[in-house]
Amino acid sequence: MEYVTLGRTNLMVSRSALGTRLLQDISDDGFAEIIDTAYNSGINFFDTSSSYSDVELKLGQAIYSKRKEIIISSGTKACLGKDATLDLELSLEKLNTDYINIYHITNDEYLPIPGSDDGLYNEMLKARRDGKIQFIGFTTHKLDLAQEALSSGLYDVIRYPLNIFSTEEEMALIKQAEQSDIGIVAIKTLNSGKIQNIPLAFGFLRQYENVIPLWGTRLPEELQQILYFESHPPVIDDKFKEEAKHTRLLFS
Repeated sequence: MEYVTLGRTNLMVSRSALGTRLLQDISDDGFAEIIDTAYNSGINFFDTSSSYSDVELKLGQAIYSKRKEIIISSGTKACLGKDATLDLELSLEKLNTDYINIYHITNDEYLPIPGSDDGLYNEMLKARRDGKIQFIGFTTHKLDLAQEALSSGLYDVIRYPLNIFSTEEEMALIKQAEQSDIGIVAIKTLNSGKIQNIPLAFGFLRQYENVIPLWGTRLPEELQQILYFESHPPVIDDKFKEEAKHTRLLFS
């Protein structure tokens, strides 16, 4: 497993991260098997959310004995700072931890900033001062908000949909993040299941060293497929680039 620094956080994260949204409501044993397999294969970055039903509770149980070696990313969809704080406190309780490495504000309407009426960013600053979170992240599906977040310098990590169908303007976020030393985490890496060619999807994002893809898996065999390509990354040659270009054109 390869590891890279996640922007200015200086967190050393595995180049493949495991998203847990698809693990909602599966059995405790099935959940633990996937988390243990990922961890034992070198994945140290696990992403979750306060909105994912019972996932945080199961993740807290699965990683309890190895918490210091694990990097956790979670977040809130709250619209007010006081509600975000309640979400954070509940996440800390469920995850059975004193702190969360990266805590994201999810917003597709505007960029929360210090002093705004919603109190979101100020509450995150307080949580960071109190040691409950280490870094503040921002998640959005809107390109203009992602660009604004990167330019603002307020956020340590940005989560945004990036995959082989992303536009050139969206892919420019990668360079912008690199120049700003901001961590960038790719969500929707398979475009909500529309991308079936896993080697192509994996190889496309693998070209960018500062992008950490979140791979969502529900079954052990799906995780094994990602782990295989982690050990045997697709070769990015002219043939690969032509196939990627052809795939993008089909859905443009």
